[in-house]
Amino acid sequence: MPHLRLFAYLILAILILTFCEKKAADQPPFPSFGAEAETEPVRLAIEDDAADDPSIWVNPQDSSQSLIIGTVKHFGIEVYNLQGKRLQSYPTGDPNNIDVAYSFELNNGKKIDLVGCSERSKNEIYLYHIQSAAGELQAIQAAPIHSSVDEVYGFCFYRSRVDSQLYAFVNGKNGQLEQWLLQAADSNKIGAKKVRTFQVSSQPEGMVADAHYGFLYLGEEDKGIWRLNVENKAKNEVSFLAKSGQDNPNITFDVEGLCLYPTSDSTGYLLASIQGNNSYAVFERKSPNRYLGSFRIADGRVDGTAETDGIDLCPKNLGNPFQEGVLVVQDGFNVRPDGKPAPQNFKLISLKKLSAFLNDLRQ
Repeated sequence: MPHLRLFAYLILAILILTFCEKKAADQPPFPSFGAEAETEPVRLAIEDDAADDPSIWVNPQDSSQSLIIGTVKHFGIEVYNLQGKRLQSYPTGDPNNIDVAYSFELNNGKKIDLVGCSERSKNEIYLYHIQSAAGELQAIQAAPIHSSVDEVYGFCFYRSRVDSQLYAFVNGKNGQLEQWLLQAADSNKIGAKKVRTFQVSSQPEGMVADAHYGFLYLGEEDKGIWRLNVENKAKNEVSFLAKSGQDNPNITFDVEGLCLYPTSDSTGYLLASIQGNNSYAVFERKSPNRYLGSFRIADGRVDGTAETDGIDLCPKNLGNPFQEGVLVVQDGFNVRPDGKPAPQNFKLISLKKLSAFLNDLRQ
């Protein structure tokens, strides 16, 4: 049996090398830079499509003690510190996308920070209270939040500037999206009420909300990126971002994770992970979200990234080496320092490198 396992690892390594060589030959020469750190590999087999979507929780007492909270398909949620050390593991089922929200007020007046995710095995939304900097999570929904979409995928929170309410968005394989209002419930739990649904033509996944402009961005894997005006509740005003799909030679499907890089309340960037050519596309945050360019994460202190699913970004000072913030991305083909394949994980990139690249784009 050990010999069979070694043989399987060898075959996998050859396939990865062949895949990377083919990709390198087909890919445009985007600028690239390396990651500063990586999380420990997830606790599933090398061949598993496992790590999926990261979220960043900023510790209000000590930002250097902030957390990376990530989903692991067919397992649950894992929590890491900024050095990549695993702090907690929660075998919750089959989560996909995940997000963090701050200062939700319970019935007793206490304000708490939340983690929410889509959970595919039960087709539900799960909500957790972030209890400590040690990454302790506690389920807090008052009752199961069951979705009607066909297999929940993408998920994100949205705090409205108009009514100050916290909402959750979830989408499914059938292209349907739901918006849920989160409300304080008895026993200091959280309830949810579905307030809107709408449809895109094919399977979506990554989503991110921009509270300043009242927009929700939705990545449709084989199409591109859509923008929904969330605050117009009377009409689903959806527009397509130019140069986010086949009209852009630098984008090769699938479009996967989305995140915002705010540089002020109203300025910044929208980032998207592009699986087909192992890149990350950059759009202006302001409408009409002009495409600016793309970059890659290459080998450096740790190995580079390929076929990224989820991404998240925090522009705050999180301590050395992330004084300007951090970008966290899932790595679909993780490699150990000795060159051997490893289970998937998440890579941490300094925003100092990314901001320098973006400044060059704007010049």
